[in-house]
Amino acid sequence: MYSAVANCDVELAEYIEGRTRLLVPAASLAAKGPPPMLPAFFNPLAAVTRDFAVLFYAARASKYGLRLLDALSGIGARGVRVANESGSNIEVHLNDANGAAVEVALRNCELNGLMDRCAVTKDDANVLMYSAPRRGIKFDAIDVDPFGSPVPFTDAALSTVRLGGVVTLTATDLSALTGRSQAAGRRKYCVSLWRTDFSREVAARALAGYSVMRAASRERGARPLFAHVDSQYARVYLEVGGSARAADESLEHMGYLEYCPRCLYRGVGASGQGDPHTCPVCGGELRELGPLWLGDILDREHVKGMLRAADERGWTARSRILRRMLQEVGMPPYYYSLDRVADSLGLCVPRMDALLEALTSKGYRAVRSGMHELGVRTDAPHKVVIEEMRRLSSC
Repeated sequence: MYSAVANCDVELAEYIEGRTRLLVPAASLAAKGPPPMLPAFFNPLAAVTRDFAVLFYAARASKYGLRLLDALSGIGARGVRVANESGSNIEVHLNDANGAAVEVALRNCELNGLMDRCAVTKDDANVLMYSAPRRGIKFDAIDVDPFGSPVPFTDAALSTVRLGGVVTLTATDLSALTGRSQAAGRRKYCVSLWRTDFSREVAARALAGYSVMRAASRERGARPLFAHVDSQYARVYLEVGGSARAADESLEHMGYLEYCPRCLYRGVGASGQGDPHTCPVCGGELRELGPLWLGDILDREHVKGMLRAADERGWTARSRILRRMLQEVGMPPYYYSLDRVADSLGLCVPRMDALLEALTSKGYRAVRSGMHELGVRTDAPHKVVIEEMRRLSSC
């Protein structure tokens, strides 16, 4: 464990995010493209994911204390913010294998007066996680945010977190999770995917599904509590239970989606055999996506807790997204990206409010999606959605 700061060769700048003061590599703030990886990495554009982490752990720890392992903490931006902003009953263990990043993380803990609730170590993440139970260390939550795929760390996190705890996984290799790189998806996540207009949903459900299957192989159940995806990353928060029965129950929510690239039909599939199926709308060949998590990817009570925390902090942009997400609980596991669908059909994008009103007036549920700014989630049949889009298109 680090107890003193060695000479740090990283040129640092002070940066305020949320309610937390952070020392960050100056080069990461000046970069016009992706921030430099070395000597230490910080992405200012990932503030939204750190905001949601603050809200999630605040809601999770509102009744009980929480011990969080930030297994790949980098300079500590997320872990320090959680310790500083999510509640005084949270302890955070920050770890990274990069010595320069660890030194900056320690300085950030000191800068925010958190040394009584934060520990900082320089270790291999998997070694730390697998060795923790033997040393009598228990974590209520483990957060894994690597460069690229979380696959190399998933088994260790799912095996180490205490029963009833949370494992949070971040993936930035979205090409593998959205069908842009089918081979990478098969290799890393054991999924067969195709490009769709609801690719963010596919990414979240593919990552959640992979995690559920890895947990089941250890006779542990897992279920998503929250998920958020943007153009750079997919992130899922999973509660982990501990029995073969829990694993079996989790696996019951795995399945396949069907998608027609000709007419853009989408629905829940049944076979998972990879055989071609006929689209019920246009007669084209359906493509299967999966296996995916098809159950709710948002837990109503956890999202409500996050919304309360966002409202208390005056984070109106985050509150707006969370309110949309609350409306999506219990809805189908896909949405319609109005811009992508309209472009494919040669239409102008209809007004969002007009389409929602048209679908609800016919007795269907229709809400704006928190996954995509122009996303509509509805239980209306595909034909009805397309008919209303055509009717409302101004072109």
